[in-house]
Amino acid sequence: MARKEGLELKVARAVVEGQDWVVLELKAPKGKPLAPEAALVMDRSGSMSGHKLEEAKAAALTLLEAFPEEGRLGLVAYNDEVLVGGFLDRKGARAFLKGLEAGGMTALHAGWEAGVELLSDPSRPRFVFLLSDGLANVGLRDPRALAAEARRAAERGVYTYTLGFGEDYDRFLLEGMALEGGGTHRYAPLGTLRSALEEELAFLKGPVNLGVWVRRRDELRHLGPFAPGERRHLLLRVRPPVSEKEVLEVGERLPGKTLSHYLPLPEPAPEGSEAWQRVRQEWVFQKGRALLREEVDRPEKAKLWLEESRALKELLGELPQTERGEALAQALEAFEERVERLQKAFDPRRAERLHRRQIAFASQMDSEERFHMAMEHLPLDLQIDEEEEEGF
Repeated sequence: MARKEGLELKVARAVVEGQDWVVLELKAPKGKPLAPEAALVMDRSGSMSGHKLEEAKAAALTLLEAFPEEGRLGLVAYNDEVLVGGFLDRKGARAFLKGLEAGGMTALHAGWEAGVELLSDPSRPRFVFLLSDGLANVGLRDPRALAAEARRAAERGVYTYTLGFGEDYDRFLLEGMALEGGGTHRYAPLGTLRSALEEELAFLKGPVNLGVWVRRRDELRHLGPFAPGERRHLLLRVRPPVSEKEVLEVGERLPGKTLSHYLPLPEPAPEGSEAWQRVRQEWVFQKGRALLREEVDRPEKAKLWLEESRALKELLGELPQTERGEALAQALEAFEERVERLQKAFDPRRAERLHRRQIAFASQMDSEERFHMAMEHLPLDLQIDEEEEEGF
C-alpha cells in the first residue's frame, strides 16, 4: 500500500500453525538525508584499563572523523561518575578523550541518561551509542528497569544503540535496552570496536525520518530512524476479539510533524496464497530469531538447539525461495557448525562467546539491509571468534 509521503507500508495477515498473525512491511523512501544528533557514551570504569580504553578512544576519533559535518556528535564518559564532554570540535574532542583514565565502578544508567539529556534538538534524528565492557554496578542496575528507561527515551524520539565490548559485558542488559529503545545491539570483540561503530554509522549518518512507532491496541513498538530505502518487517500476533474496524497505527516522526497512517487489518489470507506465504516466512524468521537468542549453556542444550535449527531449515525449504530465506538458512548452518563443536566438547567460555555473537546477529534481522550486512560479515566474525578462542 503506497503512501504519498513518508514510508511505504504493506500489511498481510494469515493464520499459521493455528495462530493469527499480521506482517507489517515498512520501506523508507530514498529521500534527502537528515543531519543526526548523537551521543557516544563510553565506559571508563576500571575494567577498561589498558588497551581497551585506548581502543575505545581511537574508535571515538574515527567516529568523529566520519560523522556528517551537518550532524552533531556529543561525548560522554562514565565510571561511578559521569563526565560530559558535550558537542566539541575535533581539537576539543581529542583533548577530552586524551584526558580519560580508567578506574572506578560502572554507573551505566547515569552515563546513558547523560547522553539522552544531551540530545535536545527534536528536528534531528537522535540516538545514543552506549558502549560497555562490563556489568552495571552503581545506580540503576535491573535490566528490566533499564530497558523501560530506554523505551521511555524512544517515546521522546531518542533511540538507544548498544555495543558490548570484549567478553565480560552484560549481554542481556544491553540487548534489552536496544530492543526496547528502538535500536540494535552489537558485539565488538577486542580489536573490532572501530569497525562496529563504522558499520552502525553507515545506517545512521543520514536517516530519512526521526523514528517510527507501531501500535495495535496496547502493543507498541518503537523503531529507530530509517536509512534511505531501508526495509523492515514486523510480525505481530492478532489476538481476539478482532473488530471489523480495527487498524494498525503507524506514526512516522519527521521534522516539524508526525505522519499518522491507519491501516485496516485485512481478512486472513487463504492458505497457500502469496500473502499467506509472506506471513509464514516472517513467522519462520521469528522462530529463527528466537532460536538465536537461546543460549547453549550445556551439552544437552546443544542437541536440542541443533534439532530445532534443522527443523527450521526444513520449513524454509517448503517456502518459495527468497534471498532472505536463503540467507537465514546459511546463517543457521554457520551457527550449527559452532554448536556441534560445543556438543562434542563443551566449554562454557566458548558457549558464552557464541551466544554474544548470536544475539547480536539476531538484533539485525528486522531490517533487510542490516541482515544482509550481518550475513556478509558472519564468516569473518566467526573466524575471529575461533582465532580468539585458541587462547582459551
